[in-house]
Amino acid sequence: MAKNTVYKVLGSAIIVGSVLTGCGKKSVPEPITKAEPAEVKAITTSNQNNKQEEAAEDLLHQPFLKAVCIGDNPPEYCNRPPDVTVTKKSVYKLYEAVQACWDEIRFKDKAGNLIDYTAIISTDQGDIEMELFPTQAPNHVRNFIALAKVGYYDGLFFEEVHLEESEEPVVKLEQLRAGCPLGTGEVGYGSIGYWLKPEFSPETKHEAGTIGSFYELDPETSACRFYLNLDKAPFMDENYSAIGKITKGMEVAKKIYTMPLKAENDEGSRKPEKPVTIKKITIQTRNSVNTVAGR
Repeated sequence: MAKNTVYKVLGSAIIVGSVLTGCGKKSVPEPITKAEPAEVKAITTSNQNNKQEEAAEDLLHQPFLKAVCIGDNPPEYCNRPPDVTVTKKSVYKLYEAVQACWDEIRFKDKAGNLIDYTAIISTDQGDIEMELFPTQAPNHVRNFIALAKVGYYDGLFFEEVHLEESEEPVVKLEQLRAGCPLGTGEVGYGSIGYWLKPEFSPETKHEAGTIGSFYELDPETSACRFYLNLDKAPFMDENYSAIGKITKGMEVAKKIYTMPLKAENDEGSRKPEKPVTIKKITIQTRNSVNTVAGR
């Protein structure tokens, strides 16, 4: 692979500002209000604060149809989802199951305290444990949890290994990609019928071990695939929706990365000779353990 070229991920980070258009977003003009007595102003201020708190809560727990883009015609760069996954699961039934459990996934308890979430990715090479970031990308984290709970990832693969290098500026990124419904990482196939709106948080720093929602060219086309970075990648900050970070099992991720590969393509990505299988993804909370697919 020729150096001085940073391919898909860095290229996407550069063009993301030009392609981030939203789904039917409209601006609403500020209402004009008359002067009010001090008492009424105090009540109004209190109501506004309450509304702001409610809005913040809504951002953490948006309903499915508000958090995603759906439709018969897929976004640009995307193909129509397959009818079944490589593991012979019905894509339509998976879609329905994700939508059904979406609102059940809560990031605050009844007392208003944040709930800590972790995920364990069990593979045939060992386990990878990760801390999830619901406050930074709540819809993408909820999507990952929902897909895990309905068993979408069971039997899928780490289907792609990606390497990017450049000398000016100095960049080296080693990355695993997983979760393609076809099990191949074929461009345009990464969804089961819906796509997520971007959640780029200034709090997110792409350190080694960061895991996030993968997209090809348009940030509004992320869905089911995820990436796992083995290196720091600051150029991805605020350009990709990170959902968590590895806390245990980095050596497993590195082992997967170094397994035998097929020939590299023109974009720096390579296919494993024998892809590593994701046996299941187990979701844990601070107070309980919820295993996927009702196990």
